[in-house]
Amino acid sequence: MKLPDINIKKLFLYLVFWAISFYVGLELFSRTDEIRAIDVVYTLLFMLPFVFVVSVHAFHLVPNYLAKSMFWAYGLTLLCLLGTIFPIYNFSYLILSEWFFPQYYLVGNYTPFEVMGFGLLFILISSSLEFARSWFEGLQAKNRVSELETEKVASELKALRAQVNPHFLFNSLNTIYSEALKRSEKAPKLILKLSDMLRYVVDKMDQDRVLLQEEIDYLKNFAELHKERLNEPSKVKFILSGDFNSYKISPLLLLNFVENSFKHADLTEDNAFISIEISTKGKVLILKCSNSFYGDSSLKDKSSGSGIENAKRRLELSYPDRHYLHIGKSENTYHLELKLELD
Repeated sequence: MKLPDINIKKLFLYLVFWAISFYVGLELFSRTDEIRAIDVVYTLLFMLPFVFVVSVHAFHLVPNYLAKSMFWAYGLTLLCLLGTIFPIYNFSYLILSEWFFPQYYLVGNYTPFEVMGFGLLFILISSSLEFARSWFEGLQAKNRVSELETEKVASELKALRAQVNPHFLFNSLNTIYSEALKRSEKAPKLILKLSDMLRYVVDKMDQDRVLLQEEIDYLKNFAELHKERLNEPSKVKFILSGDFNSYKISPLLLLNFVENSFKHADLTEDNAFISIEISTKGKVLILKCSNSFYGDSSLKDKSSGSGIENAKRRLELSYPDRHYLHIGKSENTYHLELKLELD
């Protein structure tokens, strides 16, 4: 059964504190090598006022005044509390000893200021222990919160990665099916590209980081399949430059940005285009996507907006303060630029 308004750990700590204090006092007050009954009684009577004062301080003054920043009330109450120590000290030896231990003649040997000094010392030691306990528990709580946040971010990233648009898969299968009906030599190559892409998604999606070159290969296959589906290969440019073998990146991070250009693009006009440029400068990856559009291309695919928001959220989670993203629209042209500090 849980006791109301009592911190069991705190109570246990204070019991241990007083047990140790009693043992130390017993060793100090013992006049012989062996501990006698009178030594135990004397130590009990000596500790009684300090147990009272420290308990009132810990369980009343600290939570009701100090914790609420009522410093004046805390200070005045503490002074009053310290003033009760010597009367209780005398009461212990003059009255309680006569009531419970009449066989012993016990007298307190300390002055009022010495007793108050002992009381203040006990308060300081017990407060230091309480501070250490609170700090340690706070550190544990902070670590638990940090672990929960890490797990939450990992779960959210996993969910975001899992949101792969199935439309591309269906369109690619339709393209391959059309080529197969024509007995085209392209069909086996397209199947191989799609197979590599699906293997990449299955094998790499749950990893925190993958080789940048693997991500680039996936995007190349993605662009090649789109070229076949659009039947306008000359209007699609996929340009690569830089070192892709020395760095790692979060898997499928760039897909939504590249995919967005193909979704928005209108290649029906003679001067229509899609341009994807990926390069590295040191540890910085630069992705530039642009495409032509005519009319209200936003009506073509309602999932475009959610795909970009997905990618933005992944950037915030995986690369906080390590990326720059600009998305704009000028006359008949969408353009996007991403700069990313790689691992």
